[in-house]
Amino acid sequence: MRQDERTIVTVLVDNAEAEGLCSEWGLSLLVHTPKARVLLDFGQTDAFALNADALGADLREVDCAVLSHAHYDHADGMGAFFERNEHALLYLSDACAESCWSTGGGSAETHYIGIRPGLLARWADRLCFAPHDRVSSVAPGVHLVPHATPGLEDVGADAGMWLRDGDAWMPDSFAHELTLVVELGIAPDGDLLVLNSCSHAGIGVIVGEVRAAFPGRRIAAYVGGLHLFRADDKEVVEVARAVREAGIGQLWCGHCTGERAIELLRCELPGRISTLRPGLSFEVCTAQSL
Repeated sequence: MRQDERTIVTVLVDNAEAEGLCSEWGLSLLVHTPKARVLLDFGQTDAFALNADALGADLREVDCAVLSHAHYDHADGMGAFFERNEHALLYLSDACAESCWSTGGGSAETHYIGIRPGLLARWADRLCFAPHDRVSSVAPGVHLVPHATPGLEDVGADAGMWLRDGDAWMPDSFAHELTLVVELGIAPDGDLLVLNSCSHAGIGVIVGEVRAAFPGRRIAAYVGGLHLFRADDKEVVEVARAVREAGIGQLWCGHCTGERAIELLRCELPGRISTLRPGLSFEVCTAQSL
């Protein structure tokens, strides 16, 4: 395969440690497709940008950025990106707001986990809001799939995640969460790369939504966090079952997946699991290349 036909994912920041690079609780991925360079998320500080510098990844060459969802550990580094890149737009769900709270982490106290207040207003001229009720595109072969599954507020309530609107509180339905889908190869029925930074709705739900949006397409790889760091073994085994049933070729996971969950996934899905770390760069191949 020619260099200009490859799809390469580079991890700019993750909470795993990597010698000589910054780590933090968060995620930032640079996705280089044959048609575009797309930055998915920014972590919570400028750590991703410092790592990009160390790796020789020029953020000025990024064509567009995508915010996966409205949490601080994916959004708050956006200013460091805009300061380095003067042209790229940031695509985010039109349901994104500075409104996310949590009672998770063993705390009964509600604490703020959303985008740093004032950040969206500060960079308003660089934002492009994607519809939360239909698939949209940000570049040739690069698409955003919102949640279309009803009842996800129950998932939010179970996870202790909430939205605040003035004095009103409601369980988070993750309408602000987007799945990034990249078409691999040039055929209209080619394979897909699916990226979801935290997979709050669950990988089974997300894969179902992608399949509905792109019927008949094989998912060659799924990349991101699986939000299993507090999950019991039964829940992890259910995730493995969903991966098998979906026929996902490779699963690259990190961030909020959790070490225990990753080890169990390795046992359940031998040969399919790889882990993310800052500085890691890998090619995602079509089924014909696997």
